[in-house]
Amino acid sequence: MSPITPSVYSLQHITAEAAELASKTALRLAEEMGILISVAIVDNGGHLLHFARHDAAQFLTIDVAINKAWTASSFALPSHAWNEIVQQPSLAPLSQTPRFTPVAGGCPLYYQDGIIGAIGISGGSPQQDHYLGNCTVQHLDFQK
Repeated sequence: MSPITPSVYSLQHITAEAAELASKTALRLAEEMGILISVAIVDNGGHLLHFARHDAAQFLTIDVAINKAWTASSFALPSHAWNEIVQQPSLAPLSQTPRFTPVAGGCPLYYQDGIIGAIGISGGSPQQDHYLGNCTVQHLDFQK
């Protein structure tokens, strides 16, 4: 009888160093735009890995940034994509999920075609938050 060998599966995660670099990049880009933000980086399980904010960023931006990142990490979709999805009656109950934030500013982070985490930004308009998330992703090459 041959021994049973378990399948081997490996998940890649964003590193703490890369998460900090992403946060610093987002803060710098926001300063160039003249807005004050909070930025959160979560791993691919939605767990907070790094958080930073401008000193004078509004306090509500803290939880919103974390929850946008969590939302983007959950199904590897930008947080704003959920806004349309939950309009479908069969999926509308998802909007009652705690932490679920279908607002622009959450972007998945990829490495070698796999999701490694997500970034969430809050403090500007939805368009500004989305733009900053995308610019950070592109700047650090966290794309598929």
